[in-house]
Amino acid sequence: MKYKKRTAILLAGVLGASVLAGGCGNRINQDAVAATIGDQEITLGYLNFVAHYTQSSYDSLLVSYYGEDYWTNEEYADDDGLTMEDSVKADILDDVELAYLLEAHMDDYGVEITDEDMEAITAAAEEFMSDNTDEAIAAMGATQEYVEDYLYYRTVYSRMEEAIGADADDQLSIEDYTRRTFSYIEIDTAGYYDDDYEYVEYTDEEVEELVSTIALMAVTAAEDFDGTAETYGYDVSTYSYGEDEESEDDGGFCDAVIAAADAMSEGDVSEAIEGTDCYYIIRLDSEDDEDAQESAYESAVSDLQDEIFTEVTDGYLEESDFEVDENLWAKVKFSKLFTVDNTEEDETSTAE
Repeated sequence: MKYKKRTAILLAGVLGASVLAGGCGNRINQDAVAATIGDQEITLGYLNFVAHYTQSSYDSLLVSYYGEDYWTNEEYADDDGLTMEDSVKADILDDVELAYLLEAHMDDYGVEITDEDMEAITAAAEEFMSDNTDEAIAAMGATQEYVEDYLYYRTVYSRMEEAIGADADDQLSIEDYTRRTFSYIEIDTAGYYDDDYEYVEYTDEEVEELVSTIALMAVTAAEDFDGTAETYGYDVSTYSYGEDEESEDDGGFCDAVIAAADAMSEGDVSEAIEGTDCYYIIRLDSEDDEDAQESAYESAVSDLQDEIFTEVTDGYLEESDFEVDENLWAKVKFSKLFTVDNTEEDETSTAE
C-alpha cells in the first residue's frame, strides 16, 4: 500500500485573497542584493515582497485579537526577547534559505518543474496581480516576477518535501497498526459547572450518590449504550488503540480502560471502570477496526516523512553558505497593517 502524503502546491490558494493595505510600503532599493546563497543573489525586493505577503496573512488573523501594535509590542515577545516582527522575519529567512537549498538538490531526487507547471505559476501570478488593488500591490512590493518566483520556490519546496519522504511507507508495515475501537461514556466525579459556569466540587456524599448512579447506568448501558448516555446527559465518544498505546502516565488513555477493552469481545459493554476523578463505561465496537488501522498507519507514515525531511534538510543547512545583509533586511518593517478581503470565494489551480 502506498500512501502519498502531499500533492502539488495549490497555487491560487497560496495567494488567493484580495489584500487591502493600511498604508504605503517602505521605500527600499528593490534591486539591492540582500542575501546570497552559493552563487545566487537574492534581491531585497523579493525578500520584501515575501515578508509583506507573509505579514498580510498574520494581520488578517491577529490584529483584532492583539491590537495594531502587536508586531513590535514587547508584551508579545518570545522567550528570546524577539518581537513578533523579528521572529517572523527570521522564520521567513529560514524558509527562503531552505527553498533555495532544496532547489539545488532537485536532481538528487529526480524532481523537476515542468513547462506546464511554469504556465500554471504564471497564470496564478497574473491572477494575483489583477485581483489586488494598486495600493495593496505597492504596499507589498509585489511584481509579476516576485510572485512567480515565490510560487516557483513554494512548488519546489512541496515537490522536494514529497520526494524526500517518498519511501517512508516502504519502511513501515500496516500490519503493525491494527486497532481496537471502543465507545465510552466518561462521568466526572470531581465536580461540575453550575448554571453560572462556575466549577463546583462534589462533596463526599454527592460522590457516593453519583457512584451509585454510575452503577445503574452500567446496567442499562448493557442494553442501550447510546440511549443511556442520552438519558443521563452524557456524550458518547470513541477511541482507537493498538499495541503501541502509551501508558496513561505518558499520555495514553486510562490504563484500566485499555485493560478492560483488551478483555472484551465486539459488542460487549463494561461495568463501571474507575479512572482518575472519573468513571468510564465502554462498549467495544471493533476488535479489528480497518479504518482506524489505516488512519494510524497514515499518521505514522506522515510522522516518518517529517523525520526524514528534517534529517535531510538539516544536512543541507549545516553546509549552507547563506548570508544576509542585516542592514538591508532591517529596512523591511511591518509598520503598515493589511486586512484581507475574503468576500469572494477563492478559485484554485494546481501545478501538477
